[in-house]
Amino acid sequence: MKTIVGIATPVGFGGVGIVRLSGVNALGIVFQMFNRPLKPRYATLGTISGKNFTDTALVIYFPAPHSFTGEDVVEIQAHGGWHLVNRIMQTAIQCGATPAEPGEFTRLAVMNNKMTLTQAESTLDLINAESDAELQNASRLMSGELQTLLSGLENNLVEARAQIDAYLDYPEDLDSPTIPMKQINQAKNIIDDLLSTAKHGQIIKNGINVCIIGCPNAGKSSLFNALVGDNRSIVTDIAGTTTDVIAEKITYQGIKINLIDTAGIHDDVTSAIEEQGIARAKNMLQNADILLVVVDATTRVMVDFPHDKQHLIIYNKSDLCPNTPPDGIAVSAKTGQNINLILAKIVEMATRTAPVGNLVNLTNERQANLLREAQTLLAAINSNEPLDKISANITLALSYIGKITGTDVDERTLDEIFSKFCLGK
Repeated sequence: MKTIVGIATPVGFGGVGIVRLSGVNALGIVFQMFNRPLKPRYATLGTISGKNFTDTALVIYFPAPHSFTGEDVVEIQAHGGWHLVNRIMQTAIQCGATPAEPGEFTRLAVMNNKMTLTQAESTLDLINAESDAELQNASRLMSGELQTLLSGLENNLVEARAQIDAYLDYPEDLDSPTIPMKQINQAKNIIDDLLSTAKHGQIIKNGINVCIIGCPNAGKSSLFNALVGDNRSIVTDIAGTTTDVIAEKITYQGIKINLIDTAGIHDDVTSAIEEQGIARAKNMLQNADILLVVVDATTRVMVDFPHDKQHLIIYNKSDLCPNTPPDGIAVSAKTGQNINLILAKIVEMATRTAPVGNLVNLTNERQANLLREAQTLLAAINSNEPLDKISANITLALSYIGKITGTDVDERTLDEIFSKFCLGK
């Protein structure tokens, strides 16, 4: 059995850097580097040393099976210089440890039943959260809500398949088979409800892509800066100042918004740079969730845009022209008038299709795709189908669900999942 080692804190400089070891020889390896005996689950202050370095460190020993991975785990908390922490890890390797693969600590936790596969995947959401909504949903996933729901669904389908298989194996013992459609439909309904959260889940995870478009000098960059709360985009009186795409992330009401400022769109292009900027602007608006169509309130010249996309008409420079048409929002990037109203409208538009109820949101595309496959199989079942076909559909649906819960997952899938993790997680 190998003992793995990895750096559990981000690359860079900080107050503390953590090196984590897991495996049967973790304690023995650390004893070669540390000058104090260790008491289980107590932080021990001492000296960690190796070739060309010595540092004061806190070391904590978590004996198996009561640890994150289920194995003996030792964590070394040293000063957070990257070179120092890396030297500690290299010394552990020289003493017999093996460098950890990406996500290997968490993978061990799953294999040793310290957490479920759904909880492991939600760990990444928790680590990468950039908004309150993301953090809240990831916390619910980490608590096991999705696993509990899917485990109950699996149990129902296993029971339904057992009833069908019993008739297939012993048809002489039953006068006529009773197809457990109630259990099958209940499972399908749960999957339907979960998939109904997937679109909103992607908004929570990835944010709302909002593209600001308009004619040159309509005040797009001024509006962008006002929304961001910083002079992120260059603003001048010269039309066509913005020639490239500029992006910034903000949060409003706990939701992440990805704001994109673009070049002014017009026909009388005078340079190759301007032409490329307009081409990029048109490409960005095609991929946006919501368009902010900025119009100079003093001229009211509006750019062409795809009206089938969700959009808001923004009449900028309302401080110079207070009487604006009723089809849009009158704002002033200069004075800040109605800036928060724009953000509120963006969140309202993006979340108006949010699922009803308090179901945890499905944010993982791999999980959503697997549930869609299971949904298709269960939807195809009806009481007139041959029993062997119903049983086969249920078995295949269980296989797809098992790739989420971990009850039917292969090494290749695990490799793919944990390759997204960092080395020390």
